Amino acid sequence: MEHEEVLTPTATLAKRVREVRKRRGLTADDLAKSLAAKGVDWQRSTVAKLENGNRQNITLTEWLALASVLNVAPVHLLLPLDSEQRYEVTPGQALTSEFVRGWIRGHWPLPAANVLQFQGEMPEEEQGRIFLPPAKDREDRIRGIEASMAQLSVALQHLREGESGQQEHREEAER
Repeated sequence: MEHEEVLTPTATLAKRVREVRKRRGLTADDLAKSLAAKGVDWQRSTVAKLENGNRQNITLTEWLALASVLNVAPVHLLLPLDSEQRYEVTPGQALTSEFVRGWIRGHWPLPAANVLQFQGEMPEEEQGRIFLPPAKDREDRIRGIEASMAQLSVALQHLREGESGQQEHREEAER
């Protein structure tokens, strides 16, 4: 199902907090007290302001505490559960929540990003894992794989040139 509406991060988080809080049988006051016990000084009115859209931002500490208190993975508060829902990554850039979820988890970079830079900031034991982002069709997936392969091919060439250059430098230094 195609969605026209684009959700913002704060609006999505507010909606998800309200949904999860109610599913857990918590009042706004219960949630505020649980957050306070975790070191986040919220009042019932703070919860209400967030859920009603009157609070436009939260800190990372507050986001993680909300996830902890509500017993939900932080990513599931940040993103809508509907994988086709459009989600604003940055002002002017909206992608499906499925794509954004994979980006947040480190499975793939945003469109047109440098794959090598993206993978280079991962822990070494995670580098090289290949996850394919969702594609509209087979051709879209093929183009994405081809672009990634081209970037990897260039990186491999640079690495090989660097290794041979370093070997020549070592041999000269030994002479």
